[in-house]
Amino acid sequence: MLKVGAVLLSLWSGLNLLVALGVTATTLAGRPPPALGFLFDDTTINQLDPRVLAVINAQALVANPLIVALCGLTLLVLWQGVMRGARWAWAALCFTLLPVQLFGFVSDTQLGGKNLAANVVSSLVLVAGLVLCAPRVRADTRGAG
Repeated sequence: MLKVGAVLLSLWSGLNLLVALGVTATTLAGRPPPALGFLFDDTTINQLDPRVLAVINAQALVANPLIVALCGLTLLVLWQGVMRGARWAWAALCFTLLPVQLFGFVSDTQLGGKNLAANVVSSLVLVAGLVLCAPRVRADTRGAG
């Protein structure tokens, strides 16, 4: 089950990494971040005050590379820590990734729930991966009997 969990967490990290890379590349190419398309058509986006668009782009150019870094670090901790039995590694992933996933839902409320289905699927994959990778408690047989 550990390998299945690791594959699920790798899938979760990999997909989030790809999305964040795409948003970063889009923003660097001078196009507005795709999240604006959830609320506005192209005409409305082009009419936004350039200062507002600059703030949105600045946020996208900070947040998305951080997501890329988090996903890369997640893969490292998963395959070098969790898969080698380091209990701290699993706890580190839980304490880091679960709040991030929760704030995916919080963030989505600002967009009117446009990403709700994606957040639910993402959460299911993340939680399933973490549960399947959880350290197993072994029964202590010393002194039994």
